[in-house]
Amino acid sequence: MVGRHTYIIKDPEVAKLLADETRRQILNLLRKGESSATDLAKALGKNHSSIVHHLNTLLEAELIEVTREEKVRNMIQPYYRTVARNLHVAYSLTEALSQDPDYAAWQEDFAEKLLQSLEAYNLDIPEDKKEEVKELLRTMYYRRKKAYEERIDQRTKPVETGKYAARSVAHILSHIQLMGDAEYMEALTRLSEVIGQIRER
Repeated sequence: MVGRHTYIIKDPEVAKLLADETRRQILNLLRKGESSATDLAKALGKNHSSIVHHLNTLLEAELIEVTREEKVRNMIQPYYRTVARNLHVAYSLTEALSQDPDYAAWQEDFAEKLLQSLEAYNLDIPEDKKEEVKELLRTMYYRRKKAYEERIDQRTKPVETGKYAARSVAHILSHIQLMGDAEYMEALTRLSEVIGQIRER
């Protein structure tokens, strides 16, 4: 963990918890601010006991923490938040987690969303190119994850120049690193070729 901004998940059993959509929704809400189980149940339209079960699982995995407690109708109501603003599954777990059906299905769905996001930029990907483009996007995403983790590891002290300057420098450093990543550059070159062919039509 670096400050309270980023937490890199290195335990595969903990990473698998993110394959559950409800847990991801809970973490996304708690990343933005503290909430009680009652608040979360209302926001997600879920059963209160189900939310409590998920919260206990996430607490045990140390992905969330109790920030405070409030007395409501003679009962103690805890409030929760994520242990860091960003929860990031380690690149090193990619291969191991690919063997888990639920996690693999989640990542396949994410790859499909990457493809759909690319098409939102007025790029009509032909059917016979969609699988190739999706695989190229997946490769680039994972290589960027790797560069991101290495960049986090290189940071030795807090950045005090403001988040925009810090973010810009982080992106620049990542870009420099990725330029030396043969797998990333190969995928980037091929994706550029495919996009060029689409735009020429």
